[in-house]
Amino acid sequence: MDQEAADDKLDLAVVLGAQAHLDIRRALLAVRQGRVRQRTGGFRPRRRPNRPRDFDLGARAIMRDYFGADGEPPVYGEDAFPERFRRPQPMFNRLFRAIHDQPGWRRTVSATGRPQAHAIQNVSAALRVQGYGEPFDRSDEYVRLSRSSIDVYTRRLTHFISDKWESTYLRRPTAKELEQVLRRKAARGLPGCIGSIDFTHWKWARCAKALAGQYKDRNGMVSVVIETVFDEDLYIWHLFVGCPGAYNDKNVLAASPLMLDINDGV
Repeated sequence: MDQEAADDKLDLAVVLGAQAHLDIRRALLAVRQGRVRQRTGGFRPRRRPNRPRDFDLGARAIMRDYFGADGEPPVYGEDAFPERFRRPQPMFNRLFRAIHDQPGWRRTVSATGRPQAHAIQNVSAALRVQGYGEPFDRSDEYVRLSRSSIDVYTRRLTHFISDKWESTYLRRPTAKELEQVLRRKAARGLPGCIGSIDFTHWKWARCAKALAGQYKDRNGMVSVVIETVFDEDLYIWHLFVGCPGAYNDKNVLAASPLMLDINDGV
């Protein structure tokens, strides 16, 4: 595991170094070819000017704190990483390698000729919002991004994860996987068991008034019931979302696609 973590850190450092080198080459080529953009007015009269955010400072702070910089070890080691990002560091590295060079994530130059934020800032800010549910402007001082930018990248990250990994991690088990799961459960004294099924109420903050009565749960809150089946590795084998909060567990089971398939012998 230590060797794998070291390889992940090395791969991430190589990616960031190559990206910085590519940015410098692009800037030098633009200067040589006379394609340097003239900076236009940054703001209009009676409107607040853009804050002078130092994107390089934000990216350097993230690298220094969690990955190490200038040969120094990170301030927060691998043990503290899951507490800050709600996921282990190898998972973060895998996500970053998949997304850092995608359109809308790689570092670009604005219309005023200023380099924009690094991909490591965009990913870190979006993961903080997803992991903690914090406001979009909470991490502005650290990642050096505006509230609107963090909002945009949080939505982009959500769609990217869904589009890329939904078919891999949010699906029904194959026959081979199901056989392995049943074998493990039988060895633990639970033959024929796939995993634990549970229900939870997710608060619907902006529910339409016409549906508020139907989705009001026993605590007087407007919520949606989520049904899940997962194993001891927290691998989700079934997810059913959408039942009104007024439903109890028995009503949700009656409408569950999983239970309907079981009753039909599928």
